[in-house]
Amino acid sequence: MRLIKLNKSGVVLLLTFFCLFGAIVSYAQKPLNPPVPTAPKARITLQHADSVMLFKQEPSDTRQFMGHVAFQHKGSVLYCDLATQYEATNTIEAFGNVKIVQGDTLTITGDSLFYDGNTRFARVTGRKVVLTDSKVTLTTRIMEYEMARNRAYYPVWGVIVQDSSTLTSQKGFYNTRSKIFNYKDNVRIDNPKYTITTDSLQYNARTKMALFKAPTLIKSKDGDIMANSGSTYNTQTQQSNLKGRSKVVNENYTLVGDTLMFDQKTESGVARGNVELVSKKDKVVLTGNKADRNGQTGFTKITGNAIMRNGSEKDTLYLRADTLYAYEAVDQKAKIRKDTARREKKMEKLIASGNVQVYRTDIQSKSDSLLYDLKDSVIHFFTKPILWSPQNQSEADTIHVHMKNGKVSKMFMVNQGFVIAKDTSQNFNQVKGRKITALFNNETRIEQVMVEGNGQSIYYALDDKNKLIGVNHVECSKMNIRFRENQVKRITFVGKPDAKLVPPKELTNSANRLDGFNWRESEKPTKAAVLGEIPKAKQVPNP
Repeated sequence: MRLIKLNKSGVVLLLTFFCLFGAIVSYAQKPLNPPVPTAPKARITLQHADSVMLFKQEPSDTRQFMGHVAFQHKGSVLYCDLATQYEATNTIEAFGNVKIVQGDTLTITGDSLFYDGNTRFARVTGRKVVLTDSKVTLTTRIMEYEMARNRAYYPVWGVIVQDSSTLTSQKGFYNTRSKIFNYKDNVRIDNPKYTITTDSLQYNARTKMALFKAPTLIKSKDGDIMANSGSTYNTQTQQSNLKGRSKVVNENYTLVGDTLMFDQKTESGVARGNVELVSKKDKVVLTGNKADRNGQTGFTKITGNAIMRNGSEKDTLYLRADTLYAYEAVDQKAKIRKDTARREKKMEKLIASGNVQVYRTDIQSKSDSLLYDLKDSVIHFFTKPILWSPQNQSEADTIHVHMKNGKVSKMFMVNQGFVIAKDTSQNFNQVKGRKITALFNNETRIEQVMVEGNGQSIYYALDDKNKLIGVNHVECSKMNIRFRENQVKRITFVGKPDAKLVPPKELTNSANRLDGFNWRESEKPTKAAVLGEIPKAKQVPNP
């Protein structure tokens, strides 16, 4: 090999050293599987160099350049401090202040470069390799850029900065034309408003839309979102379209569904399929086939197999209806956090409409609709409801039930009230009236009944040995009856009562039943019926 000196000898010797060193290093940079040429070859042309050296070999195909080196190839310009050009293979190895400029917006900088002019493939390495494209900045240590396909690939840890977001991943692809990123392994997006972590993510820098290709967690001050593959999230609007079993969680509630369309800013959206809404502050769980939620008004509508659970495991109140409407309100007793704009909320009212059934161990009911005031612990039953408590049955046009310490304490029956209390001797004590107030003991048994207007009662008179003395039939506008173990112990009448005692020998159905009497215990809802559980079929024994 013979050098042709075109500059001072010291420069030539230094240049020779760098060229030989660069050839060794750049050889290791060549891709194992470089792209196959698909277009006619275009020669790489030199634009500028401070110094040029030629290797005199047969055939001569190698040139080396030093100082402010610039090449041009198919609309791209490549800059460096030192370069070796292989004319036979139409490739370049470059070192020092490497820079690729393509178009008006795209630049790539690094420490070293291998470039194939036949495939338009560039591999840039260095302690800091930076791709800048409009408002996107990608920083890594190794970058492979296929200019013909407008695709950049980084096989090692990379950091992308766009607007106020910073994204990190172990590897990724970027299409400089479509502005679409594909990130792989330990992907994380940090934004002042949210943080996204996943293992696979596609992101469109133009539309700000993220497509998750693996389970993903989105955390923000508005709450957390757990999403699955196929879900999308708009990083600008914070609106998501979640596929697969997904969950939204904040300090007030948890919303789960097979699919979710959710706006994190307004806490509003639609959930479909096996929906579950948990109000954390008041232990209320709503389930159904579909949920429509408006976070700004605190309104949620549940349809399709709509069920509510309220209370602890032991004293849970189960409620089923065609449709459930839940209303939230700010919890005035909750402490205001540093972010005063966001205060804790509780579910305040629940409306159930259509085929309403309620089950708890101490009370069951059927009605057309009801309003459950969770704040005041009052349940309002409408349109001829019927309620059952241990050995008691109550009916009226409207019934208002007051709860205390999680138990029924008081009941108001308005218009055509009818109370039946079954005693230990299987007798039915009965009370009717226009307005009835019933008080209950800690075992949810009737303790006292007060009647106002058109009062009627039938109660069984027993001696000390619970032997039947007779049946009292009383009519009076007002009466006050006290019970013990569902047996009448004392009765007080206001006004002139019309009363008679029917001896046991003279008892007939008309004598021991008030008009409209109907013991409907067979209609009493069970827990399985309210939850929609299908009883298991009895197994047929093997012969």
